[in-house]
Amino acid sequence: MNAVRTHRTRNLLLTVAVVIVIAALFGLRFKALSKETDVASIRATQALEGIPVETVKVERGELSRWISLAGTVEGTVQYPVVSNNALRVVGLPVSEGDEVKAGDVVIRLSSGAPSPMYHSLDKARANYANALLDVQRLRNLYEAGAVAKADLDAAETHLQVQAAGLQDAEGSTALTASEDGLVSSILVKIGEMVQVGAPLAWVTDTSDVKVSFSAGSSQALSLEKGQLAHWTAPDGTLRTGHLDELNLMANPRTHLLDGKVLFPNEDGRLVPGLLVSFRIRTHDRPDALLLPRACVIGSGADAAVWVAAETASLVPVKLGLETVDQVEILGGVSEGQSVVQYGQTLLSDGVKINVVGTGKDS
Repeated sequence: MNAVRTHRTRNLLLTVAVVIVIAALFGLRFKALSKETDVASIRATQALEGIPVETVKVERGELSRWISLAGTVEGTVQYPVVSNNALRVVGLPVSEGDEVKAGDVVIRLSSGAPSPMYHSLDKARANYANALLDVQRLRNLYEAGAVAKADLDAAETHLQVQAAGLQDAEGSTALTASEDGLVSSILVKIGEMVQVGAPLAWVTDTSDVKVSFSAGSSQALSLEKGQLAHWTAPDGTLRTGHLDELNLMANPRTHLLDGKVLFPNEDGRLVPGLLVSFRIRTHDRPDALLLPRACVIGSGADAAVWVAAETASLVPVKLGLETVDQVEILGGVSEGQSVVQYGQTLLSDGVKINVVGTGKDS
């Protein structure tokens, strides 16, 4: 009796399992048919109304390519103040940031020489005074006929030598600016002994400044003297300059090409020594036929666009200057033609299209 019951139970479970499988298969088939119906419906709509696309017109405009560089600000005139003698600093008539004219004293040094090897202002003054007295005495004697003209000439020559020595000694103790500019830095303090030939201060003309930079090979090949340069201040103010200097050969140690960009600096915001970023315009097309890059399929000789009329036509185009967002069109389409920007993937030659939006490259 138990065996019969067990057999009936197994048959019932098997029947239920078969019913579930059949129901699942019907469900999957119904879902597939539904999808096929949806796809067929979309395709039918597209065949009737056209493939939806967005287009843009070929327009004229300016297209520029820029590269970004960084460099250090320098004055257009920038020179060090140095001493020929190891003397002690006794005065600093100017401070950093002061404007000076050519001949203004920047640093005063002690008039006493630490060694006979160096110029002594006191000694030079004494030698000049003695030579001047000798000349005056010999002039009186010459007028009286007591000395020969050659003796007077020798004394006057000696006076000129001593005058030059005095001027040299005075220059050794009063270090002056050789050209107009701004005292950008003072590197010594009162009481310090200076080193011969070492920069003691820097004088810079900052009405215009140069930004010294180095460019790698990919950038250097597109650089030319005179190219437009832009520097943007932190507050957004734009300053315009140009590429003023460009070396003819790369630095043999760094293999980079060095150059300098000139910027006006009336407000003094570009401070010598400051590291700044700027841009140089390497290419410019002021009246180019333009399209957004998204319109172009392929590249180089294989570049093409979909021209939009009632139907789509794939047209080869010749490209010119290219940027991240735009391309210059040199041939294939003309100004005013509509070109597909979005929706190209479903297109084929001669297929009907439905323009659902138009755009303009920004």
